[in-house]
Amino acid sequence: MIKNKLFVKGGCPFSYKFIIFLNEINKLEDFDINVAHADEPSYEEITMYILEKSGQKASFPTVETDDGIFLVGSDELILHYSEIYKTNRDNIKMLNYWEKNMMPRMRNVIKQLREANERIESLS
Repeated sequence: MIKNKLFVKGGCPFSYKFIIFLNEINKLEDFDINVAHADEPSYEEITMYILEKSGQKASFPTVETDDGIFLVGSDELILHYSEIYKTNRDNIKMLNYWEKNMMPRMRNVIKQLREANERIESLS
């Protein structure tokens, strides 16, 4: 069986959200997972692969289907695969917990880091 390729970014709350969804419905094994780490060669390799194959700038998470179609966006992917796997996202407790509790916290930390970096750069 040819697996879909899943491209995620380490530390990305949207990537985590889609992985949580797949894990909770026991379908994570249907995907070949490729992780892009911001400060490692994997990031450039994966982003260049997505750009060359799809013609679009990399976004995470991204799925390359077994027929070469690229799908993006955590909510869009969850909707798409909810239909394929005939599952209701509202019944996935861990996904609901992530969206309501962890994701807002993680996004706030990312925002604070971005603002701190901007302040540091403005001082130079």
